[in-house]
Amino acid sequence: MDFRRLEHFLKIAELGSLSRAADRMRIAQPALSRQMRILEEEAGTPLFFRHRRGMQLTPAGEELRQHIAGPVRQVRQAFEDIKSRSAEGGGQIALGIPPTVSYILAGRLARRVAEQAPNISLRIVEGYAGHLIDWLQRGEIDVALLYGPASDLQMNVAEMLYEELVLVGPSSSALDPATRVSIEEIVKLPIVLPSQSHGLRLIVEAAARKAGVPLNVRYEADSFLVLKELVEFGLGYTVLPLSSMSREVDAGILRYAPIGHPPVVRQLVLGIPREEQMTRSTRIIVRLVREEIKHLVDTGVWEAQLQY
Repeated sequence: MDFRRLEHFLKIAELGSLSRAADRMRIAQPALSRQMRILEEEAGTPLFFRHRRGMQLTPAGEELRQHIAGPVRQVRQAFEDIKSRSAEGGGQIALGIPPTVSYILAGRLARRVAEQAPNISLRIVEGYAGHLIDWLQRGEIDVALLYGPASDLQMNVAEMLYEELVLVGPSSSALDPATRVSIEEIVKLPIVLPSQSHGLRLIVEAAARKAGVPLNVRYEADSFLVLKELVEFGLGYTVLPLSSMSREVDAGILRYAPIGHPPVVRQLVLGIPREEQMTRSTRIIVRLVREEIKHLVDTGVWEAQLQY
């Protein structure tokens, strides 16, 4: 099996076009088409539907893509690691981050990587916890920040921090940072949350179950920006970490109040490969993630309790 042929297959699947893939990889289109015909002969089945607008994976092609995307990335990264032959590492590392964490961490972390590990290309992949876990297990991303508790995740994780969640409302609401609201009060309000199976939703539902009260979920939004926008427009309230909407609070767009007693807390953990699977570059990114999070907590930018 030709490794480069598999890389070409993944690029065509990503772009949906033989011509675009040929341009991107600087390969003659007839040669790339021939490579795909050979791959289909090896697979014993068509891998693409071909039409005038481009190429689309068949069910067999999608199954192949899911099986090989992670391993191909890992093999490519291993070769980049060997070629770099330096403490700085090299190649691309994909880091998965939930939207609420991306808000406070992504840009700052990218700057730290650019300054301290310029040979590494950091790809930040934003997604909700359920998607991140799936991508991490398939090898499509290298490391991921996830909602805990760590004991619930059947993978190798490192505990990072705990932070309180707060009730968030529009600027017209009476929420006060100095006055806590109870879960019993929250469930009487129209609530806006991500759909079921997402980490934030699970945390809030667990708190409501513990209090023995049902949630009044008025709207669901799997986009973090839409979630905040629905609250801003006065359509409901949501539950978020303060770190994820500090700019809107400072601008007077949103208001918040702490929750409790007891407070509703989320744990953040870092999903990482097993030690023997860690490349040099992956170790560097894990170290820089830890350093940046610690810096944000120590300087008060991120109100949280470190676990390391």
